[in-house]
Amino acid sequence: MRFFVATLFVCLPLASALQRESGSQGSLSTSHLDGNASSEERRQTPHIIFILVDDLGWADVGFHLKEPNPEVVTPTIDRLAKGGIRLQRHYVHHSCQQTRVSVQSGRLPVHVKWHNDPWHAALGGMPTKMTGMGEKLRDAGYSTHFVGKWDIGMATHAHLPRSRGYSTSLGYFEKSNSQWGSKCIQCDVCGEDANITDLWDTDGPVTDVDETEYQEFKFEKRINDIIWQHDKSNPLFLFYAPHVAHCPLQVPKEYLDKFAFMSTVNDSQTESCSTAGHNVKGINTKPGEPQPEQWNCRRQYRASVNLLDDILASIVQTLKKRSMWRKTLFVFTSDNGGPPNSGGTNFPLRGGKEMMWEGGIRAAAFVSGGFVPEEQRGKTLGGIMHITDWYSTLSHLAGANPHDTRAEMAGLPPIDSLNHWDWLSGKVMDAECPRQELPVTDSVLINGPWKFMRGVFAHGGWQGINSTNNTTPDRGTLSGVLLGRTDGTAHGSQLIDCGSEGCLFNVHDDWTEHTEVREQHPEVAKNMARRLDQLAIGFYDNSEAPELDSCPEGLSTSQCACWMATNFYGGHLGPFKGVPTKFYAQRLHALKGSPAGLPAV
Repeated sequence: MRFFVATLFVCLPLASALQRESGSQGSLSTSHLDGNASSEERRQTPHIIFILVDDLGWADVGFHLKEPNPEVVTPTIDRLAKGGIRLQRHYVHHSCQQTRVSVQSGRLPVHVKWHNDPWHAALGGMPTKMTGMGEKLRDAGYSTHFVGKWDIGMATHAHLPRSRGYSTSLGYFEKSNSQWGSKCIQCDVCGEDANITDLWDTDGPVTDVDETEYQEFKFEKRINDIIWQHDKSNPLFLFYAPHVAHCPLQVPKEYLDKFAFMSTVNDSQTESCSTAGHNVKGINTKPGEPQPEQWNCRRQYRASVNLLDDILASIVQTLKKRSMWRKTLFVFTSDNGGPPNSGGTNFPLRGGKEMMWEGGIRAAAFVSGGFVPEEQRGKTLGGIMHITDWYSTLSHLAGANPHDTRAEMAGLPPIDSLNHWDWLSGKVMDAECPRQELPVTDSVLINGPWKFMRGVFAHGGWQGINSTNNTTPDRGTLSGVLLGRTDGTAHGSQLIDCGSEGCLFNVHDDWTEHTEVREQHPEVAKNMARRLDQLAIGFYDNSEAPELDSCPEGLSTSQCACWMATNFYGGHLGPFKGVPTKFYAQRLHALKGSPAGLPAV
């Protein structure tokens, strides 16, 4: 198969622990922005902290709000954003796995992973013959570490963080796990009574999980320990993918109590937020604490984001104490828009998570840290950047060649990632930023100010500043109401049929997608339709299928994954295909014998 990758080089402009002890809501003194790197320091390789937040909405951070909102308490995030560079058109995919694979592989989702596969899928994640971002930075001399949600594949050991270039890792494999006990939430394929833990530490499962310790605080401790123990003569690359703010929305009582004023909020999604799809029965609160009589998605969500704000404050403080902040590049982005049915809000953008509208793919994002040139701090940039572009941008800063020779030899698509550092550092303006064209799927194409959409698109409504609330439609309504093409007046439209001719929006001037303009610009729509057809010829989805060779014969992929978790890992998720003989022997020794049905080594 031939792969067509075309890019136009034009871009149009667009109008913590200590604090918890003190009872603070995450405030951080402005002195954390005073660590300015000198010109000489900026020529050196920076430390890189990459924060990939789960399910964070556009309006769930204070720096996007025109007026203060008492429900949105993110002082650290806001100061970092306002003291750094805010990215107005930083695009991601509309759901988590594709975004995560994109940033680690340097490919747009249409050239690596289209579908949001479950943890037990053989094809889940990133092809093993693609070189990961962690590998690029490790080979350039970085000390590399991963903490948090992986969701980039775990079928084999070659899919795990260690094989992707991260010297250490602490995290979970599936879409989400429980914050207390790190229990597998999506292990229903293993049976209703499955009791499986999902937490992996570099080379093996964590077998002594403390169910009274909140998982996000465990991640915080690991990150701070890494920073404290880091040899500062080498650059640090730390990728943190927090559980926040993905369901289940489990929050320690001390954080939920901060938002007690929201206890009477009318939340139409209370029922869905308390069922297995959003919170898991019996593990919503710390063990030993009573279950609340009523759930409130929005209150739980806001408290979760505030908790993350405190953790980021703690991380920044540790970097400062180690005199590392002056050389740190701090990247912050969501993996997709906020989920309208689970407490997130993307006001004033249209749509949200799992949707092709701007609310689903335009992420809350910024760059901060002492490595950011002083003259760029406080700016908002309007050029187009996709999360995949960090692969080449960070490779450039590390002095590494981003070209993926291993993938080329395997006949896989080349990287799409474009180096944006000259644009970020102010050497070129928005009109000269590297990315102009962005194929989102085979039905959506962005080019400069234009966004072309063809087919039927669900969840086409707008949220208020505080969602979820009693005006938020339920999931059935969001997916099941067909009101035809939108003319910008039907705010209640939820399912939009753009047909084969497509809808056209100017997301430069009308970034909330209220006005469809295909009839005013028919040639633009026709040209973009033809261009999308041309690009689609080279689209690729992971087709790698490792052999089912780690389980007794006759098991399906999901059965093998469950069998290995139960019989081989002692009740923990782990790779279930092609397990290396050496690891096999180590596990059998640890288990003191071969489990029933497992071949001896």
